[in-house]
Amino acid sequence: MTISKRQEKEQRIIELREAITRLEIELQKDAELEQHQAIDHLDEHFEVVEVKFNNLKTFWSSLKSDWQKTKSSMDVE
Repeated sequence: MTISKRQEKEQRIIELREAITRLEIELQKDAELEQHQAIDHLDEHFEVVEVKFNNLKTFWSSLKSDWQKTKSSMDVE
């Protein structure tokens, strides 16, 4: 292998490592941006969970009431 070919390959390796470093930095920035966006939408997720929880409480209360009515009517018979 001639010196110039070796130097060319070494230079390509250096350039590729620099490109990889830039891509890793870009990837890290993308990940941070995604995290910030997820945090920005956290309130919306909490609201959805709260609505679902309230619906579940209403359903549970209704189910409990119906069950007690059914139980009471069975006890009377």
